[in-house]
Amino acid sequence: MLPEIFAKYLKVFPEDEPRLKLLAKQIDRQEQLSGRTNYIGHITGSAVIFNPDKTKVLLIYHPLFDRWQQPGGHWDDDEQGPWLTAVRESIEETGVKLADQIPNGDDKRVPFDIDSHVVPASSAKKEPEHYHHDFKYAFIASTEKLTLKDEVIKEARWVDSGEIKSADLMRAISHIKAYL
Repeated sequence: MLPEIFAKYLKVFPEDEPRLKLLAKQIDRQEQLSGRTNYIGHITGSAVIFNPDKTKVLLIYHPLFDRWQQPGGHWDDDEQGPWLTAVRESIEETGVKLADQIPNGDDKRVPFDIDSHVVPASSAKKEPEHYHHDFKYAFIASTEKLTLKDEVIKEARWVDSGEIKSADLMRAISHIKAYL
């Protein structure tokens, strides 16, 4: 499944291939990329969620990274794919009600962006420095009402999409806007 999703992603965004070399190598080696046990890198799924009128994006404040970002988390071993991780994490972290997924073409499993980034070592979690390969999916919320449920996430807010500063999130939004 993962090699097929990655190949379809690169067919849509061939310019991203150079910055995703580590992920490509891990897929070629058929490494276990779900769960948290691969400390070279593993996959996360995140959700770029637009409000019902598609003018704002939902962001959470993540204290570990000390920044505002889209909801998301680790692809669990028992989940069918990272797009389901994006849905689960969004609901767990914010209580948002999703009305619809915006598919990237004809396959909802293909993300709008993949961002590989370093996660610092954590002595508290007993984890060495490693990579997260974040598969970003797009959704439209049925309402702007939020109910924070996560013990770690204490803040969430809707931000005008034009005010986004994060380069990787701006790249995902620019890819998604063609489908809005």
